[in-house]
Amino acid sequence: MREISKIIKGLPAKNAAAVMLALTLIVLVWNCGKKGPPEPPSGSKPPSVGDLSYSLSQDTIKLSWTLPRPDQTARLPISGFLIYRSQRPLLEADCPNCPTLFKLIGDVPAKGTQTGQTGQPPITFTQAIEPGFRYLYKVNAYSADGLRSGNSNFVGFTF
Repeated sequence: MREISKIIKGLPAKNAAAVMLALTLIVLVWNCGKKGPPEPPSGSKPPSVGDLSYSLSQDTIKLSWTLPRPDQTARLPISGFLIYRSQRPLLEADCPNCPTLFKLIGDVPAKGTQTGQTGQPPITFTQAIEPGFRYLYKVNAYSADGLRSGNSNFVGFTF
């Protein structure tokens, strides 16, 4: 930094101002990155569901999963689970590069279950479905303060 100020002091005032402006612009452009949404400190998110599965019975789907085991850094217990669904008509052309749009369809409280205990019955969510669609489901756990886990595994099928 001292070398730069020595160089600038040795320049005529016009040139010094131009050099300072150029350096300022370089610093501003260099430090301008893509900003994302704020993330909670690592370890405060609830653990993700990893064993989401489904079964079909006539026109009803039953999703089931087990309560995920907490990792070493999870600070708050799981309060519930948000269930999301993507539903696309079969007549719609398949678009591998299009984003998958999910809609929140349910909220299952985690009351009466304790994270990490073995032998607990699976948590379930049941809903009627319509024929003629491609379905994709995912689940996110959440804590009492509203922090959400990452996505579960996805389950999908055509009905």
